[in-house]
Amino acid sequence: MNLLKSFTEKNDGHYTEENIKEAFSSIGKLIFQPKSAYFTIGGSKISVNLNEVGGAIPTSERFRITLHLSKKANGRLEIYPVSSWERIIQRVFQSKNITIKEGYIFKSDEKVVKKIIEGNSFFSKLKKEKVYIRIPKENTSKIILTPTKGIDTEAQFENFISILKHLERKINSNDAPRDY
Repeated sequence: MNLLKSFTEKNDGHYTEENIKEAFSSIGKLIFQPKSAYFTIGGSKISVNLNEVGGAIPTSERFRITLHLSKKANGRLEIYPVSSWERIIQRVFQSKNITIKEGYIFKSDEKVVKKIIEGNSFFSKLKKEKVYIRIPKENTSKIILTPTKGIDTEAQFENFISILKHLERKINSNDAPRDY
């Protein structure tokens, strides 16, 4: 049984997967199988989408874990690993809406970033992980977390959910993200 299916069943959620689709091309056999799940943890609705690809193309769309907020946030939030190039750009063209800390870039209102990173609990959850997190401008009622290398264990999956729950608590408090 796959990790997503077993985790969904453990949390009384709903899991679906489409039939395997195969295609043949000049580079070989391609396999495609979309999977999705949704469940509730701690009162928060969480959905997971994965478009699994295999065969001649050994890559896959990454897991996309979405926490659906009970109310819309007042703006955007982006958190992602910082590159050397971005460090240089930030030194030259400093922006008050961009914070670099512990190897991550935070794009949002400065007050919200301070609330998210206060203490070390947020960074202890990010330890040894590389993730992209965002509240999209077009739909501010969800937080999307995308791990760069997929999910290997149930403990790692639970850690990603705890990151989303941490952000939900901070965003639902009095200060919410603002547009930058």
